[in-house]
Amino acid sequence: MNLEEITDYVRQNAVLKDRMEELTSIQSEVKKILKEGIEELGEADDRGHIVVEVNDEVSGIKRVMQQRRVTKALDIDAAEDILKERGIHEACVTLVPVLDEDAIMAAYYDGKITEEDIDKMFPSKITWALVMSKS
Repeated sequence: MNLEEITDYVRQNAVLKDRMEELTSIQSEVKKILKEGIEELGEADDRGHIVVEVNDEVSGIKRVMQQRRVTKALDIDAAEDILKERGIHEACVTLVPVLDEDAIMAAYYDGKITEEDIDKMFPSKITWALVMSKS
């Protein structure tokens, strides 16, 4: 590969990046409009999804759905209150030991562990990023 070829690929990459950003923006707007239309015209199925039958021959898509997704997360404040009221808080709490990186470094500075130990505990990881600069 030569400099001219690299320059050509840089240009292609810049154009593709711009197009992808533009397309992502357009897609976001289309999704927003679709969601509004689905909420307006759709019917809930047995799982709570809102569905519109479209039967589009061009795209092959038969239906579009606003899919209902439910997640559960622990409300720590509520859980602690309830567990304390029931007298079982201590039985439901697990303490997990965590290494203190500041204490490790303090041990190094105090001469209790070596630089070789530090290198083993904190191995270097090299990553690469493709960066294109206009300056």
